[in-house]
Amino acid sequence: MVRQRTLFGPYSPDNAQFLTDGLSDIANVYPTANGYAPVGQFEAVTDNLPGKFNGGAAFVDSSETGTLIAGTATNLYRYAAGWSPIVSGLALQSRWQFTQFGDVAIAVNGGTTYAVDLTGGTASPVTGAPSATSVATVRDFVVYGGANGNAALVQWSGFNDYTKNTPGQDQAGYQPMLDGGDVQGIASGEYGLIIQRSTVRRMTYAPVTEGDVTVPWQFDVIAPEVGAISKGSIAQSGRRVYFLSDRGFMFCDGNDVTPIGTERVDATFFASYSRAQLDTMYAAIDPRRSTVAWLVPGSPGKMWVYNWQLDKWTIIALDAVAVFSGFTSSITLEQLNALYPGGLDTIPFSLDSTRFSGGDPLLLLADNAGAIGALSGDNMAAFMTTPYIEYSDGRGTRLRAIRPITDAVDGITITMDCRQRLGDVTGLTSRSTLMPSGDVPVRASGRYIALTMTMSAGTPWTSVQGVEPIYAAGGGR
Repeated sequence: MVRQRTLFGPYSPDNAQFLTDGLSDIANVYPTANGYAPVGQFEAVTDNLPGKFNGGAAFVDSSETGTLIAGTATNLYRYAAGWSPIVSGLALQSRWQFTQFGDVAIAVNGGTTYAVDLTGGTASPVTGAPSATSVATVRDFVVYGGANGNAALVQWSGFNDYTKNTPGQDQAGYQPMLDGGDVQGIASGEYGLIIQRSTVRRMTYAPVTEGDVTVPWQFDVIAPEVGAISKGSIAQSGRRVYFLSDRGFMFCDGNDVTPIGTERVDATFFASYSRAQLDTMYAAIDPRRSTVAWLVPGSPGKMWVYNWQLDKWTIIALDAVAVFSGFTSSITLEQLNALYPGGLDTIPFSLDSTRFSGGDPLLLLADNAGAIGALSGDNMAAFMTTPYIEYSDGRGTRLRAIRPITDAVDGITITMDCRQRLGDVTGLTSRSTLMPSGDVPVRASGRYIALTMTMSAGTPWTSVQGVEPIYAAGGGR
């Protein structure tokens, strides 16, 4: 008998199914430096929204208090031990987008622009501000994309004052993007990145006075013929900006645009969705894991996750309609008393639950019922599938046992796809009895063998690295 250790490589479904070390399929794990870690099940931190989720954000104000905001097509809500409407009676066609400016969150929706007072919990229209489909804070300005119904127009507020919006005064102004297509989104920071349909521009503060008017910005193309195909595909972490283009998933550092999914996941992603589905996607940064996630809703939806430190991909399958990054909302003792008048003993959650922690950075999701939550519950069901491997060079292989390389002690199923030719019909055999020795006894044979390890939902484990087949060489046919 021979033992051969097979480590789980990076998820790369675009590769050929043979002579590669990349996994051909995967679900519900996070990549680590030398393996994979589990993903928690969705755990709600709020009640259900009164309507369909249409954009959300979370902020921490100067008093270090977290505020969670979410919108529907008709209302904008603030969460404080329950959803309270702060804007009502709308009929929106665009998704809510937000940016923070001090203790104010600017909210745009393609119609009236609102300022949400994060300390007072109220909202009011911003006088003179344009309508917009995207918004960002660039240096000391609020910058609007798709301003006043013009999809290619960028407009900005006065210097250090979001309430001053008269072009030509206090450095406020506007700039049409004459080429590159619609403005899909704007990235915040010391400089701005304007992500258009087919161009990426850098917006640099370089004020020039012309007569009595100061023109504050210089616009430079840094990536011609590359842009975002979906407004919901843009996500930002500091100076790192990610988006989905016609060419695949992209990363921009403010100077260059670099592909991150080529020959790994791009082809598989585009083969999975129609153009209309891409318009429903959401993207967000997981502030805890150095990852960016693109969620395409469905039954179930799929979240395509990229870890930029490890340069690895994975997929999370779940019933969710949106994803965004932010902070949970703070809940006071007075609000807890109002929610649970019977006292602490009647609270059905631990006080350590994410439901009650304010200002805690999280990747937040909205489920189909409209609840906002995090992936912080018990482990999800998960699996990893190896490429086809020829364990006995030029010959068949008789499998006798598989040793999973993991700290799980139960809830494991091993599935074997054994073929004589790579093009043969799939032939699957499954075994799920993990012996005290650490081996799963199996009986299967073939020349090309792909192994899938599945972890049942709720199974405790923290790491999986691969499998160790125990086999004997078979015949040459």
